[in-house]
Amino acid sequence: MNYMRFLLLIFLCFVHNSYAQQNQNEILRNYDSGDYNVYKVTDKKKFEKVKKTWPITITKNGDGVAEVMVKRSGILDESFAVDVPGYPAYFGFNVYRLSFLKNYVAYYEWSGKQNAKIKYIFVPVGKSFSGNWEKTNIEVATYAKAIFANQTNARADVKQEKAAMAEADRKANSLEGKQVSKIEIELTNIPQKVAHFSEAINFGVIAILKDGSKAKTPNLGGKLPWSDFKMNHIGCSNTTEMVRVEEDASKIYNDEIVLKVASVFHPSLKAQMAFSTTNDISIQVNRNGFRGSERHIATKKAVFGASQRGGNGHNIRIKVKTVKHKKEGISINKIEVFDENEGNVIARYKLTPETTLIVNVNGGAGQWGSKGSSNAFPNGDHGGAGGNGGNVTVIKDPSVSKFSLTVNNKGARGGDGGA
Repeated sequence: MNYMRFLLLIFLCFVHNSYAQQNQNEILRNYDSGDYNVYKVTDKKKFEKVKKTWPITITKNGDGVAEVMVKRSGILDESFAVDVPGYPAYFGFNVYRLSFLKNYVAYYEWSGKQNAKIKYIFVPVGKSFSGNWEKTNIEVATYAKAIFANQTNARADVKQEKAAMAEADRKANSLEGKQVSKIEIELTNIPQKVAHFSEAINFGVIAILKDGSKAKTPNLGGKLPWSDFKMNHIGCSNTTEMVRVEEDASKIYNDEIVLKVASVFHPSLKAQMAFSTTNDISIQVNRNGFRGSERHIATKKAVFGASQRGGNGHNIRIKVKTVKHKKEGISINKIEVFDENEGNVIARYKLTPETTLIVNVNGGAGQWGSKGSSNAFPNGDHGGAGGNGGNVTVIKDPSVSKFSLTVNNKGARGGDGGA
C-alpha cells in the first residue's frame, strides 16, 4: 500500500466515524421509494450519468427494511433481499449487492478479498454524485466490513428467532396435545417391482383427528411434522418419506417389506403397509482387477515408476439354492456370493430363476510405459501387463433347476509402451 492510499484510508475512517456503525435499517430512515438518478461506471473507471432515471421501491417491515426493488433500466425488476434482517449490511440479488450510504446508494459486486466493485451509483432525483471510483469502492468496502464486524449478535438473534418460529410452527401442526382417532400410510407412488436395487417407495402419513379433520405430512400437501412419528420398517431403509429395499436378502424377512409407523405422542396409534418382494431386477456384482496406474491405492504399498501390471479379477464362489417365496409360493433362487480374495461374503440376494445375476471379474488394464530417457531406456519402457480375469465357481444345490448367470472375466490389455 503506497503512502497516498494509506492517507486516503485514514481520511475515510474519519469520514465514516459518524455513520459507519449505522446498519442499513438505520440509514434507510433517510431514504424513500421513488425515481433515482443513475451513474454508471465507464471503461475508464469514471462515473457517467444515465439519461433515464430508475425507480427504486423500499419495502419496510416495522423498524427494518425487508426488500429493495430496483427496476433496472426502468424495465427489469431486481429484488434485493436483506442479508441479516436485524442488522443488515447490504441487500443481495444474484451476485450483486446494494448498500445505502449517507449520500448515495452503491450497486456493486463483492469479491472474496473483501473488496467492492461498483457498477452503478444511485441518488434521489434532485441530487447529484461526483465521487472518485476508487475512493468510493474503498468507502463502500470500509462501511460493509464495519457492519459485518457488528453482526455477530444480530445473526445469533436471527438464528434464535428462526428456531423459535420453527418450533411454534411445529407445535401448531403437530399431533401433540390433540385427540387423534387413527393414522394411515398413503403411497405417493405405486411400486411395480419390489426387489434389490428397485426404485424407492415413497409414502406419507395421514392422521385422522377425533373431529374428523385430517392432518398430512408435507409430501402429501400438509404440515404434519415427520418428527411426530417413529419408523420401524422391516426389509427396507428405516427412513421417512422414501424407503429402499434392503440389498442384503438376509434382512428381508418373509420375502416382504413392511412400512411401520407409530405416533410419538399417541403410542397406541400405529399403521403399517406390506409389499411382497418381486425379486425380478437383474443385479451386477463387480469384482474387477485394479488398473496398473492404481496399484499403489489398491495394494496400499508404494510403487516406483510406470509400467505397473494391472490387478487380476477376483475369484468368486457362488452358492445357489432354490426355495419357495414365503408369500407368493413361487420358486426363487437364494444366492450367496463369496469373494475368495477378500475372504468374506459380499452379497446375499434372492432372484427369480429368470432374473440374471451378472458377475464381472475382468482384469485391470496395465499402466503405460515410461516415456524414456537418455540413460537406461532411451526408447521408453514397455507398458505394464494387463491383469487376468478372475475365476467364478458356482455351487448349485440339487433343488436348482434354473439359474440365470452371466460371467465376464476377460483379461485386460497391456499398457502402451513408451516413446
